[in-house]
Amino acid sequence: MSFFPNRRFVRYLMTTVMLTLGIIAVAAILFVYLGSTWFITPIRRGLEPRHRELLSNPAEHGLTLQHIRVRTDDDFLLESILVTRSPESGRAEKTRRMERRLAASGISDQPHARGTILLLHGRGGRKEDMLSVAQRFVAADYRCIVYDARAHGKSEGDFCTFGIEEVGDLTTLINFYEDHLQAQGDSLGPVGVFGNSLGGSVVLQSLNNEPRIEAAVAVAPFAELPEIVISSGRRKLHPAIPEWLIHLSMRIGGARADFDPYSISPLRETTGTTTPLFIAHGTLDEVIPIDHSKRLFKASNSPDKVWREVHSGYHYNVLAEGGDDLYEEIIHFYLKHAG
Repeated sequence: MSFFPNRRFVRYLMTTVMLTLGIIAVAAILFVYLGSTWFITPIRRGLEPRHRELLSNPAEHGLTLQHIRVRTDDDFLLESILVTRSPESGRAEKTRRMERRLAASGISDQPHARGTILLLHGRGGRKEDMLSVAQRFVAADYRCIVYDARAHGKSEGDFCTFGIEEVGDLTTLINFYEDHLQAQGDSLGPVGVFGNSLGGSVVLQSLNNEPRIEAAVAVAPFAELPEIVISSGRRKLHPAIPEWLIHLSMRIGGARADFDPYSISPLRETTGTTTPLFIAHGTLDEVIPIDHSKRLFKASNSPDKVWREVHSGYHYNVLAEGGDDLYEEIIHFYLKHAG
C-alpha cells in the first residue's frame, strides 16, 4: 500500500488548481475593465416625459429657451440652453409660487436680468433636469444657463473626468455667454453657480480658478472622489469586494481617460475658498454621506457661508424635500451676493 498519491491524481489536482486560478484571474481582469468603464462612462439618459412636456411648451412653464452649442478648448461641443422668464402668461406654477413668496419678502420684479446663474447637473444627469430649478430662479429675474456636461446628454465627449476637464468647461461657458450677451448689447451681470451632486463638486473645484463667480451653491457634493467610488462599488455590487480591485479599476479608468482620479479633491480645493458658499445635503443620503458636505463646509474660509441640512432628504430628493423653503433661501443667498 502506498501513502503517496499517484501521478494521475497529482496531474488532476494541478490542472484543477491552475484552472481555478485562471478563472479567478479572468474574473478579476473582467471586473477591473468593466469597473473602469463604469467609472469613466456615465449612462446617457434619454429625455423623460416631464422634460418633453416642458420643452414642447416652455412658456406654459414660465420659461423662454434658447438652445446654443458651445465648443470647448479641446474641440468638443456642449449642448446648452439659455433660460429666461417668459413674457407670456402661462400656468408656470413653480415660477408664480416663488414670485409670490419673493414679493411677500419685499423682492420686486426687475425690467432686466439681475445676473446669470449657471446650473450643473449630477453624474448621469442632463441639462433638462435643471430646468425645474431654473423655474424658481427666473422668478427672481435671473437668467439661467443649463448645459449637458461632457459625456452626458447630447454633449460630445466619451469620458467623465469628475472635474479635471469639467472645471475648464464651466469657464468656457462663462466666456462664451459673456461674449454672446455683449454682442446683443447685454451683459452677464453678477455670476452665480448652482451644482447638484457631481455638479456641486465641480462648482467647488472651480471657485479658486474662476474669479467671476460671486456666489456658489452646492447640493450633495462629494469631498474626495476615491471615497465615493469605493463605497459605491461595495454598495452596488458586494460589501466584501476587495478595495484593491476598486482602486485598480479607478487607476485603469483614469489612464483610459487621461486623468488622475486621486487628484480629484473638492475638499482640498475648497480649503481657503472665500467665495460666498451655500451647501445643502440630505441627512439620509447613502450615495454621498452628509459627512462629505460637513467637511467641505468646515474647510471653506468664506465669511459668508450657509449650511442647510435636509433631514428627510436622500441623495436624489434633497431639493424636492427642501421644497420652496430651500429654494427661497437659496434665492435670497444669490440676491445678497450676486444680485
